[in-house]
Amino acid sequence: MKIVHVSDTHLGYSAYSKVDEGTGLNQREMDFYNAFERFIDRVLEVRPDAVLHSGDLFDTVRPTNRAISFALEQLIRITEKGIPVVVIAGNHSTPKLRETGSVFKILDHLDNLYPVFKEQYERIEVGDLVVHAVPHCDQEKMAQELTRMEPVRGRLNVGMLHAGVSSLQVFRMGEFNESIVSSSLLPAEFDYIALGHYHNFCQVTDNAYYSGSIERLSFSEAAERKGFVIVDLERRRREFRELEARRMIDLPAIDARHLDAGALKRELTASLEGERLEGAIVRLVVKDVPYPLYRDVDFHWLRSLAAEAMHFEPRFEVLQENHAVQSGGGAIGSLEKEWVSYLEAYALSRGDKDRIKDRGLEYIAKGVGESG
Repeated sequence: MKIVHVSDTHLGYSAYSKVDEGTGLNQREMDFYNAFERFIDRVLEVRPDAVLHSGDLFDTVRPTNRAISFALEQLIRITEKGIPVVVIAGNHSTPKLRETGSVFKILDHLDNLYPVFKEQYERIEVGDLVVHAVPHCDQEKMAQELTRMEPVRGRLNVGMLHAGVSSLQVFRMGEFNESIVSSSLLPAEFDYIALGHYHNFCQVTDNAYYSGSIERLSFSEAAERKGFVIVDLERRRREFRELEARRMIDLPAIDARHLDAGALKRELTASLEGERLEGAIVRLVVKDVPYPLYRDVDFHWLRSLAAEAMHFEPRFEVLQENHAVQSGGGAIGSLEKEWVSYLEAYALSRGDKDRIKDRGLEYIAKGVGESG
């Protein structure tokens, strides 16, 4: 039996101001729709016995009608071929209050589509396959529900959950609304465990894998491949299949502490002209910029160097010793540093915090560019 494992498709996600010329929609929103459609195309080529989506189908609890309609159209392309799809709710799809209701109820009555969203363990049987599914819920509840995963003898058993695993370094600083579980709760006797929440393809235990996301959501994912996993359950074979995704380029940082205006201009030129930027999302960090040097930066010229990029984010970390504002005995740093420090004090999920941080830095960069 062959299954496909995908996760974190985040349909409805949008960022930056670029508009898709063909549709008039936000370009990043279209990127995620296009990635999902490419995934569906590949599923129809593979013709698996089942598709498992391990959370965050949508980017928000209340996706737009456009995102819902698109998701339904694409999922039906699979289910109408007789391929069952099991999809669990992730933290982005789970409302804080039950009274809010779940968008997954829309999926509840479609043939061959099995949404799991009621914050409790559910068992779904498809032929010889038994899917043990646990959607996103709070950490204590998650641990309790995972103990209900008991393999059915003589059948192929696959687990599904949307959570962090404590053995991974990235989850050792657990944040609000992020359930973290011990790898000891992942049943070793299962044929496969489909994990969601971590956006990079990763093996956690002998039988447990994150498929990662199908598009890049932050610069921490710039170098990572995006795609899905094909699993042959009888042969215990797992193959990652890559999907095309929007390029993200996080350029090497420039240290400007000992540079003059001419030297900084040469460094900026070399950095941006040394990369193929066409259609990419690009970030360039310039560290320790003396305030007088920062005031001399020609942001119009700088942005012209990256004109072929879909989005360009120049980030200057300005030294402000001569223009400091005292607060609690310490100097206020650059706007960028202050924004990041301010945001760290708030309890948000990892994905939410990354996106809010990047959006704020984008606005700061635009403001700095206009004032510069």
